[in-house]
Amino acid sequence: MLFSKISASALAVVSSFFFDVVIAKYAITGVHTGVDATTGYRPPRREINELALDKPQFSLYIQALNAMMNVDEHNLTSYFQLSGIHGRPYIPWDDVNPATSNNGIRTGYCTHGNTLFATWHRPYLALYEQVLAGHAQTIAKTYKSAEYQTAADNLRMPFWDWAIPGSRFPTIMKSPTVQITTPNGTATVNNPLFNYKFLQRPEPTEWFPANDPIAAKPTTLRHPDANGVQHDEATDQALAEENSFLANQVWDVFAQTRDFNSMSTSGNGGPNFETPHGEIHTLVGGDGHMTQVAWSGFEPTFWLHHANVDRQVAMWQAIYPDAWLTNVRSPSGTWTILPNSIVGELTPLTPFTMGDGITMYTSITARYTKNFGYSYPDVKDWLFSDPASLKANVTTQVNQLYNPNGSFGAFRSSTKRSIRIPSNITDKTNETHAWSISVKVPNGAVDQAFSVKISMCDIHVGSLSILSVPGTVEREAGAYRVTHGQFNLGTALEGVDPDDVSAVIGHLKGKLKWEVVKLDGCVVDEVEGLEFEVADQVVKKAEDISKFPTFGERTVHPDVMA
Repeated sequence: MLFSKISASALAVVSSFFFDVVIAKYAITGVHTGVDATTGYRPPRREINELALDKPQFSLYIQALNAMMNVDEHNLTSYFQLSGIHGRPYIPWDDVNPATSNNGIRTGYCTHGNTLFATWHRPYLALYEQVLAGHAQTIAKTYKSAEYQTAADNLRMPFWDWAIPGSRFPTIMKSPTVQITTPNGTATVNNPLFNYKFLQRPEPTEWFPANDPIAAKPTTLRHPDANGVQHDEATDQALAEENSFLANQVWDVFAQTRDFNSMSTSGNGGPNFETPHGEIHTLVGGDGHMTQVAWSGFEPTFWLHHANVDRQVAMWQAIYPDAWLTNVRSPSGTWTILPNSIVGELTPLTPFTMGDGITMYTSITARYTKNFGYSYPDVKDWLFSDPASLKANVTTQVNQLYNPNGSFGAFRSSTKRSIRIPSNITDKTNETHAWSISVKVPNGAVDQAFSVKISMCDIHVGSLSILSVPGTVEREAGAYRVTHGQFNLGTALEGVDPDDVSAVIGHLKGKLKWEVVKLDGCVVDEVEGLEFEVADQVVKKAEDISKFPTFGERTVHPDVMA
């Protein structure tokens, strides 16, 4: 054979004279160390509070994350570059250039407000995890004990379950230093979960504009004061006030939403994971980096937060394995998707390239966590021989985690003010009414990030946070989006029979209040396009803990908010 003795590299050089050269991009495969190919076992991403108790894995994780953060910002796999995929500095990653004719839209690659929200973030997290694991492998080799190599093989990025009742901001993230075990013994090192320190100051103005106050901050900040001091106690307080409502929202998605498009995004109506996801960005960030899409990727909490959202999606997929996304029109654009494009399962999830270094991931190739070599403690799919058994197992865990005090009906006893199942429900009918309020608002309705807060007689009902920052170069990317949220009204119906429709309407009318609060704390009195709907649903209680209630169609009562 003519080329039988020619090396692969030489052949590549020769062929370049005759063919167009395809330049391979960074191949994203995920992490496959620790995977048992026979059983299907995959190491889990662990909850951060649990991981912190595992000295070998946690020590490797902290050192690996510090190593990532110390890589030169121009390096493709530096923490800076990986974080910048999500938003600023609005530059190509791995030479994946912006869409043509995008009319100057400035935004990152991330998809928000459309059905790709869930699937786009999966290879993004896998890329981060792959780089993190590479550093951990290098560090593990400096230890004498073999347990650190085993720990590295099984290390995956952690998640933070902010929806579990009683959850607070992880203690391990509040200190600027942390104690770990190094090859030389116990040591106190910089805590990379406390903040990210930008290595290049000042950043180029084309990356970080001089007229944006947050661009000049030397580190990421959570709830900063006027002096640029981080206040995690404010993060804790904000989370404490919202925790029970977050649990309710997450449970509602699992129990009520059964199609992929609605589950994935706040761009549609009904319970979805993107709405509480946005609330966490605001609760954690305050006036800091996490609250703004352009900057949130740099905040260390971002990665634990999005790993948890991916976990929620994976659990939902196990419960509804046949549900899948369908083509929809995306009003807003991204770095590579033009506004009003049709997006679906074959839309490239840019800038993420598969293992061949050529083919972009799509939602089809990013559909399953096993493709990337990880699992979650709640979804051990290899232990179940059929989808129905896995569904029952994961459903049980969802009910135990996010509905621990309920009777698996329409109302959960999530707070002291929550209403319990009315005594007039008989075993024969086993039905009741669930009441909710839905909200929709244009992302460009206010000139900065804002929240819509709903209450009744000083009882908090829910919050819808808009992370976009209209009024800047990001305006064009999000101005045409509409964000939806839906909140359970159980806490507002104390002492009222939910089955007495007239009584509920009379109880709610004139008492449900809303307030729009901007990122700077100012209240907006009038918001164009802001709409509310109060509705009820007939709900048939579930037979047991391995099932969800059956929710009927929503009946809207327009006179409540008239």
